[in-house]
Amino acid sequence: MTRRSDFLNRVIGDAWDWRSHNCWTFTRLVQRELFGRELPDVAVPMDYQDFWARREFARHPERAHWSEVKAPNGIVTAGDGALVLMAKQRFPGHIGTWLKPEQRVIHCGKFGVVCEPVLALRQSGYFNLSFFEHVGELTHG
Repeated sequence: MTRRSDFLNRVIGDAWDWRSHNCWTFTRLVQRELFGRELPDVAVPMDYQDFWARREFARHPERAHWSEVKAPNGIVTAGDGALVLMAKQRFPGHIGTWLKPEQRVIHCGKFGVVCEPVLALRQSGYFNLSFFEHVGELTHG
């Protein structure tokens, strides 16, 4: 695994080409480099709709390795490395990784790689956030 600060300094601000390397590809990179997890490659269609992402996440075998952690009153209790599904409307269509020590979500989009607090995500329209911890690492604290 890569030293956390080296990895974060290297990727934050990168002009991630989201058309050829989607948010799932970036999330896989973060999980591998920072948490030593190999997540499966998933073919994401270029013209996918948000409901596609929700359906794929729900039915993919990898989902069995993740447990949803509620955020009571908007307070994030998920552990470091939790997956964060983000929705601007009803269905999640974007994913990132929760960095607990930094209290931020690292993700990529059309403006590149960013590491944002939950409040900034909500201000940019991601009102529905769901956190999922890797089973076996459930630490709420």
